[in-house]
Amino acid sequence: MTPQTTLCVNRTNFDNLTSIHRQMEPLAADHIRVRLTSFALTANNVTYMVTGDLIGYWKFFNPHDYGIEGENLGRMPVWGFAEITESHVSDLEVGTRIYGFFPVTDYFDIKPIKLNPHGFSDGADHRLPLHAIYNRYTRVDADPSFGGGFDDLQPILRPLFTTSFLIDDFLERENFFDAEQVLLLSGSSKTALGTAFCLAQKKGIKVTGLTSERNKKFVQKTGFYDVVESYDNITDLNPDVKTVIVDMAGNGDVSKTVYEHFGEKIVYNCMVGKSHWDGGKPPKIVAGAPPVMFFAPDQAQRRLKDWGPDGFAQNLGARWVPFCRSAKNWMNIERHEGADAFMSVYKALLAGDIPASAGQLMRL
Repeated sequence: MTPQTTLCVNRTNFDNLTSIHRQMEPLAADHIRVRLTSFALTANNVTYMVTGDLIGYWKFFNPHDYGIEGENLGRMPVWGFAEITESHVSDLEVGTRIYGFFPVTDYFDIKPIKLNPHGFSDGADHRLPLHAIYNRYTRVDADPSFGGGFDDLQPILRPLFTTSFLIDDFLERENFFDAEQVLLLSGSSKTALGTAFCLAQKKGIKVTGLTSERNKKFVQKTGFYDVVESYDNITDLNPDVKTVIVDMAGNGDVSKTVYEHFGEKIVYNCMVGKSHWDGGKPPKIVAGAPPVMFFAPDQAQRRLKDWGPDGFAQNLGARWVPFCRSAKNWMNIERHEGADAFMSVYKALLAGDIPASAGQLMRL
């Protein structure tokens, strides 16, 4: 039997983590067992928890579906690499590397369905009704976008940059709602940096970032923004510019100030994340467009229909590879191993104490 360590969070108090150690049951027929070798911990994972009930992220790895009992326990989803250590599926050999959506654990069992040369989906009963894009696992050896020496960047940036790419595509398709400026809240977040990177390729749209005072110089040095301002100085921005907001922070206090300052000049508010999960309640909108939730998987499905899988991969890759090259100049990878290390980094992330320039790679 395989010993397993799983970390669960209290869904009503994110600061409360529980480490669960148990022996896994023998591998079931038509299943594979994988060892997580590297996964990322980013502000995106906090968003998954904050919106866990609204969007359904808690359902993917609900502890009760895996025989883990406990009140209010949830398993935070992460993106990462894993290697098959045991297989009862003839087309998936031991040693095969995969990439996808996992709980925070060391070992994990998957029931592969919809196999093709590029990957497969998890056919676990409780996952079948959930969004297909999160149930899909990619065979690393069959996808050329996993080459180029970017292995360390993939878990940290790939899911975030895919969202960035889709935001940029959505806004361009809507002609930026006739705005003159895109204002990114939490401009130091990696999703915001990816979005700004894409937007910077356009002409005729100003890209402005809001960030903390301590991250201001870092954000400026990336070169992705035309203007970078701190949250303390929002009112220094020109209030007469027609503005699209792209909000990665979800900070009610910041949003209140932005709405009071720009008012009716806010022509669209694209609500993406909740990295500032404890930053006050959403403001009452008196003037300006109200927030509209952006759900990247729906946008991805739309473009997959428009472009097909190969076209989608080609269009994404055209931006992804240059962004990875740029990241080597502004992001430092920090590697951590073990449950104690995870808990330490996780609590620092919740407290906002992780430097914007750092990328966190974990392994239990």
